[in-house]
Amino acid sequence: MVRMARDRLVMRTLAIALAAAAFGVAMSILKGNDIGIRDDVGNLSAPWLLLPFAAGTAAGRRVLVGAVVGLLATVVALLAFYVANAFVLDLGPHSIVNDLRLTVSPSDYWVRLGLVSGPVFGALGALWRRRGYPSVGLAVVLLLVAEPLFWEAADRTHALPRFAFQPSLAASVSEAGVGVLAFALTALAVRRARSGAALPAAE
Repeated sequence: MVRMARDRLVMRTLAIALAAAAFGVAMSILKGNDIGIRDDVGNLSAPWLLLPFAAGTAAGRRVLVGAVVGLLATVVALLAFYVANAFVLDLGPHSIVNDLRLTVSPSDYWVRLGLVSGPVFGALGALWRRRGYPSVGLAVVLLLVAEPLFWEAADRTHALPRFAFQPSLAASVSEAGVGVLAFALTALAVRRARSGAALPAAE
């Protein structure tokens, strides 16, 4: 019984890792090599927080497992993203080895952030599945609404001078719209779950 549960967890983790790799490659291709809305969407941070949350939810109800799987999903996705960049971006007349050296950087700022956000959001995903806390799910989907506001505030206050990224209005509105829709669907699911739990059992 224990072995079967362990095997299921291993298979589930492998599936999550493959999905994370596909996510990283897709984000690299979406971002592309040119400026514009594709570049804006490819640079958004909220999807990279939703990824470990979803991975932690899929991993099961144990918070520690969710944290580990969330970290794994984030690292795999980032590695896939940077490896794909070596083929997607126009880096000049270099060899593939040189391009990989330019795009894959273990000390990259976003990689270090991922080492924190991955386990945190993975644990939140497992907690969401284990306890069904409405506030957790709603707060996570609200990241899609909050990110455009964050970048706008950072730009106006010059709080993050290192980062010149400022999403276009189209990218911001699109992300916020997806966030509002996700929030509404999550709130509806929570409401239905509560209504179902409140119904008396059939005799």
